[in-house]
Amino acid sequence: MLNKNDIYSLANYGEVVAGSDDEKRISHKIISLMEEIVDEVRVEEIRVMNWKIRDGKISLDGKEAEKCSYVILPYSPSYHEEGLVNKDFMFEEVSTLSQIPFVYERCLKNENCKALFVTLDERLRKFVIKTPPLLQRGPSMPPPKPVVYVKRNFFDMFRRSSRLCLDVDTTFTPYSTGTIIEGILNGQDDHKAFYISAHHDHWFHGFRDNMSSIAALLGVKRGKYERHLLSFTAEESGSPHFSSWSWSYGSHVFTKMRESELERAVLNINLDNIDIGTLETIYTPGLSLLTKSIENSKPGFDPYNDGYSFVKAGIPSIMIESRNNPVYHSEDDVLNEGILSYVTESLPSLINRMLNNAEDVNTLDRDEISNFIKDTYTYINTEMKSYLTNFLRAIESNINVFRGILKMIGTTSSVQENGKVSLFPVLYAIKNSSKEAIDVEDFGRIDKIKDNGYGLAREYLIYLDSIKEKISEIYIDEIYNSLKEFF
Repeated sequence: MLNKNDIYSLANYGEVVAGSDDEKRISHKIISLMEEIVDEVRVEEIRVMNWKIRDGKISLDGKEAEKCSYVILPYSPSYHEEGLVNKDFMFEEVSTLSQIPFVYERCLKNENCKALFVTLDERLRKFVIKTPPLLQRGPSMPPPKPVVYVKRNFFDMFRRSSRLCLDVDTTFTPYSTGTIIEGILNGQDDHKAFYISAHHDHWFHGFRDNMSSIAALLGVKRGKYERHLLSFTAEESGSPHFSSWSWSYGSHVFTKMRESELERAVLNINLDNIDIGTLETIYTPGLSLLTKSIENSKPGFDPYNDGYSFVKAGIPSIMIESRNNPVYHSEDDVLNEGILSYVTESLPSLINRMLNNAEDVNTLDRDEISNFIKDTYTYINTEMKSYLTNFLRAIESNINVFRGILKMIGTTSSVQENGKVSLFPVLYAIKNSSKEAIDVEDFGRIDKIKDNGYGLAREYLIYLDSIKEKISEIYIDEIYNSLKEFF
């Protein structure tokens, strides 16, 4: 049985980056802990890209800045530049780390911007930088300029300086190895299976995000159906192609590799970034009967969570996380005794209770699913509405049809609405492109509608209508094939 000393040892590994020697060491520890409680352990090694900073130095007016005042953000390139602070460098205060990609794009478009300096608060924090368009899993351009995160209490000192010299020495290893660990608890019935997941790579000490989740994962008990305990690599970073979808790479690869095996999967529960005061449960629409007794639970999707990889594979997910964790991705995410007690006692009990309830085949709320699908009616055409009406009728007799529709969700991102998940995301983006440019998951960017005074807006609308027509045909084919699969 897992004891607190095991968690203490996990919490003391320090930063663990996908593909690093530290990941190898912590993987061996997790494997040994799983072997004590499960019937079988599988280890899958996958290709990941490892980023490492070898050295970084900043000088302000000829004097070296304190190392404790800043951190070079992941995926920054090696770089040497010096210049005037108020002319050659961009300084920006953000209210959330998720704003950094949008600020970085402004830096990239500014020929005078040699590097970007950002701050949020007095804690050092990390966030992977990426090039636009966002949300693309394919190869993206590597970031050409570095980003430096500065503690707020040092930020004004940086900005008041006259001259700045920045030296960054980093290395990328595109053929490193990350580890996916899978522990299997056998059940009495092997026709169905549950997948409970977390990730083990993390920035700084990473206790809340995400060693606490690994601790809770190891408290899952066996039940009627098989239970698979998964510890993923490459949630924070690691995609080999500088992908602007830089997170959840390990879980994405796993769901692709195990596509046929996952046809047995009934449910995923993913644990990430556990902080007691800000804990929430985001569940796939239809799972309210499993989560109704849990405080701060709501239907929806979090695309920045490994559970989203399962949803994209057609598997409903319950995502237990703390999106408003005050020490998220920071140096202060250290061991906390209160959280330690919660993740070794209360949280595993909650997970086991939900899994036991989910063994009842009638746990999906069809009305909730229907409302989720009908939300698309404001941006799809009449023919698609007709097909979806048939889809809703099909769900009444075969709930497995819902798996097909889950595969059609996607994420859009813009300055005003970051990380919006919807059905038929390209059509959603087109409807909203009059407001701002919108990036669409694995599609690219839908630019904001503009008019140059000579009819360009009209021509662009014709272009968007052509995309809408073509994409609607693709979605209709997918809906039809989903129906055909089950009838």
